[in-house]
Amino acid sequence: MEKDKIKKASNILKNDLSKTKKTKEIIEKMVEALNDHRIDDIGEFFDNNFNWFGNFGCGTKIGLKEFQQNWQIPFQKAFSEKVCIDEARIFEGEWGAAFGRQEAIHTGVFMGIKPTNKKVNINYMDFWHVKKDKIINNWVMVDFPDVMKQLGVDVFEGEGWEKYDNKKNKSRNCYLDQNEIENFIYQITEEIWENKQVENIRKYYARDVIVRSPSITTFDCDKVVEATYQTLKQFPDRELIGEDVISCGSIDKIYLSSHRILSTGTHIGDGIYGKPTGKRVIYRVIADCLVRDNKVIEEWIIRDEKSILNQLGIETYDYVKQKILEGVYKKSEINSIKNCFKIENKISPCKSKNNNRYKNYFLKIIKDQSKIYHLFERSAQLYWIGGEVVYTLDHIFEKWNLFLSCFNISKCEISNSILLNQPNMRQRASLRWRLICKHSQNGIFGMPTNKDVEIFGISHAEFGKNGIVREFILIDEISIWKQILL
Repeated sequence: MEKDKIKKASNILKNDLSKTKKTKEIIEKMVEALNDHRIDDIGEFFDNNFNWFGNFGCGTKIGLKEFQQNWQIPFQKAFSEKVCIDEARIFEGEWGAAFGRQEAIHTGVFMGIKPTNKKVNINYMDFWHVKKDKIINNWVMVDFPDVMKQLGVDVFEGEGWEKYDNKKNKSRNCYLDQNEIENFIYQITEEIWENKQVENIRKYYARDVIVRSPSITTFDCDKVVEATYQTLKQFPDRELIGEDVISCGSIDKIYLSSHRILSTGTHIGDGIYGKPTGKRVIYRVIADCLVRDNKVIEEWIIRDEKSILNQLGIETYDYVKQKILEGVYKKSEINSIKNCFKIENKISPCKSKNNNRYKNYFLKIIKDQSKIYHLFERSAQLYWIGGEVVYTLDHIFEKWNLFLSCFNISKCEISNSILLNQPNMRQRASLRWRLICKHSQNGIFGMPTNKDVEIFGISHAEFGKNGIVREFILIDEISIWKQILL
C-alpha cells in the first residue's frame, strides 16, 4: 500500500469535541473507583459491551464481565494495596488518554512468580473511548516485563535493548531508584542468609569490601563469607525479616542504603555466645551499605548484642568480664572500636530539602533530653536496645536520660544522614552517629571510671504530622563495656 493511502487516526474521525468536559469527568471518577478497589459496581463507568485491549501478557477482555473476572480480580489477587497514579492526562471530545504508574505490594502469584511482598511500580498507558457517558473501549499497555524485573525475573535474559542505552542520557524518577534499591537489598539478604547461598556474597560484595562494626572491621570479601558461615553455624535456621530500607543516591551510580532487619534464629551451635542453649532469639540489626555498580563496597553494621545476650540468659556486663578473663577481649581492641565508623568511600549528601531534619532533632536530644517533649508526638514509641519497647514521652525521656547521664559528652558526630520521602508512606530518616565522652557518672554502667568512651549507633525514625512517632535505636552495648572494663 502506498504511504499516502494509509488511513490516519480513523477512530477519531467522528469525535464529538463538545463531550470533552463530560469525558474528563467520567474517566477521573473511574480512576478514583479503581483506587478504591471497586469491582462489582464498576459498571457505573463502563458499558456492558465494553472492550479492553491489552498488550501481550495482558490479553483481551470482551464485555464488562470478562474485564471484571479476567483482569480486575486476578490483578487484585496478585497485587494488594494498589494505588493508581496518572502522571499525565489528555482529553479531547469522546477520547481520553493517560500514562502513569500503579504502586502495589506483590502478595499473590503473578506470571508464575510466588508472592514476594515486595513493593512494585507498574507502568501503564491508557486510551479510553467514551460514548453515551460510558467507556466503551480501552486500549492499554502495561509494562509487565518491568514488574517481573523488579521481582528478580528478566524475561529478556539480558538481551533487552536497554543494553544499547547511554546511561548518561537515562532519565529516572527518584521513586524508581528507591524501590529498586530496596528490592536489591532485600533480594541479596534473602539469597545469602535464608537460601544459604553464602558464596553469592562474592557476587554482591567487592573483593576489597570494608565491613565495619564496633566488634571488628574487615577489609576483604573472604572475611565476610567466613563470618556469615560462623553465624549460620550458631543459628542455622536464622531468618532476616526486612523491616525497612532507607536510601539515598542513584541505582545506576552509587547509593547509600540503611537496612533495618528483624533477625530470628535458634542457638544450636558453638560460637561467640558459648555452648548452644537451644534458645530462640529475635533481635534487630541495622546495616548501612554503600553500593556502587551493584556491589557493596563499604558497610557499617550494628547488632543489638544486648538483646541476644538477654534472651540467652546472660548479662552484658558478665559476658564482657568473662571474655576479658579468658583473654578473648584485649585492650588492643580499643583502637579498632574507636575507628569503626570511619568512612573510606565518600558519597554526595542526601539532596532532600529536609535532609537535616532528623539530624537536628538528634543533636538537640543528645544535648538536652528535655527536647524530647518537643520533638516526639505524644503517641511515640521508642524501640530501645535489649529488645525493649518504650511508650509515652515520659518513659522515652527517662530511657534516654538514664543512658546519657552516665557520660560527660564532649562531641556528637553524625557520619551520615538520609531522609526518604516515598508515596503513601511516612517520612523516614536514618542516622549513623558517634558520641565521644567520658564515663563520669554513676548509673546503669556502674561506678564512674573516667575512661574515654566512644559510643556508636545507627538510628531510624518515622515522622508524623507533629514529630517523631517511632524511633529505632541500635547501640552495641558490648563495645561500651569493653571500653569501661579493659
